Amino acid sequence: MREDMDEIIIERPRYGSRMGHHRRGRRIDGKVESRRDPDALPFRIGMKRAARELGPWKSLNENLTPLRRYLESQINRPWNKVWSEISANLRVTSAVQQHVRDHVPDFVAIQPVAKDGAIWVKNRGGRLVRLEESNFRLYVDPRTGLLRPNKHYKRWARRQREEDAAAAKHRTERVREVTPDLQLHRFDNSGWWEVRLSPIPVEPVTYGRRTYNRALPHTDVVRAAKLSNLPGDKLYGRIGVYATAKRQLSRKEMASLDLPR
Repeated sequence: MREDMDEIIIERPRYGSRMGHHRRGRRIDGKVESRRDPDALPFRIGMKRAARELGPWKSLNENLTPLRRYLESQINRPWNKVWSEISANLRVTSAVQQHVRDHVPDFVAIQPVAKDGAIWVKNRGGRLVRLEESNFRLYVDPRTGLLRPNKHYKRWARRQREEDAAAAKHRTERVREVTPDLQLHRFDNSGWWEVRLSPIPVEPVTYGRRTYNRALPHTDVVRAAKLSNLPGDKLYGRIGVYATAKRQLSRKEMASLDLPR
């Protein structure tokens, strides 16, 4: 393992580090503000508002790719030897180096359990899940102690594409769009329903220099009747709408619309 691994991982500048100059970041300059709008200049400003007016702030910006590549290059080696090399170059007495050590479990399931013919690992919430259902790239084989690749690992983008494709396929089986504000839904064990949609009522709200829309109280009749537990964007195929009325279709209506039972 490279001795300067900790420097490589933290070599990127922190997010917002280039916003410190007054010409790049937004600052409250009394002279400038008074010339633009004398009435907009506050007499005093609290710490929270100052931080909000400041805009971007600094945060960590790590480059974990070298650590991932190193771990992947150690596949089929005893994990105890790999960890010994890591510990030799990254000391626990250094806060920065200890921070790099803390990222190792993000890639490697260090203490898996063999049970029921499968390998189980602890996810980030501490719950035991099957290795193929986890997000670990590597794991320590509980039988041999070797560092092994997780053949079931999928990148987040690929996993998201597969989930979106499965959701789209499931939606075509349970939803028919008649008009933008009228849909036909098939709910579990409840047949087909006619659902009318309306835009969610909103009101503009200003917070500092930003204005956004806040949703007003409303009742989705489908979710209120517990016909579906899906969130609105997945249930209706778009955001910003809710169900205002519902009606169950008769068998005759289902047959005329060529809807499967």
